[in-house]
Amino acid sequence: MNSFFLGCAAVLAFASSAAAQDIMAIYDARLDPHDLVNSSGQPLGSVCAAVQQDRANYHRFKKRGQVDDSDPIFADKTMRARIAGNCVIKPGHEHLHTAVFSGIGYGIIVRVEVLNHAGTLKVRVSERAG
Repeated sequence: MNSFFLGCAAVLAFASSAAAQDIMAIYDARLDPHDLVNSSGQPLGSVCAAVQQDRANYHRFKKRGQVDDSDPIFADKTMRARIAGNCVIKPGHEHLHTAVFSGIGYGIIVRVEVLNHAGTLKVRVSERAG
């Protein structure tokens, strides 16, 4: 329930910055070591691929961390497959690749914004503050 209220607050906070974009979902997820490899155990090379794997782990394999929020979009395999090709790192968060894949620390928490950008899915990833 707290995730729902946080999500609502985040939607309001981001509404002004999403001018011509409709916010479909905002959620937080910890990118744990099992999110950094694909289902066959091969290492992933981008934050966006790790976000896609995190959603597969969450919805398909039920590997859910305490910080991982639900989302209303990526339970569908077809929608998950669209993440990597429609995903960008939010400006000012370019350090995420190094932070996620350096092996330093345990699981970076990201905020994922899922947008409808003129009829096209757009996924923006940033490091969660706090």
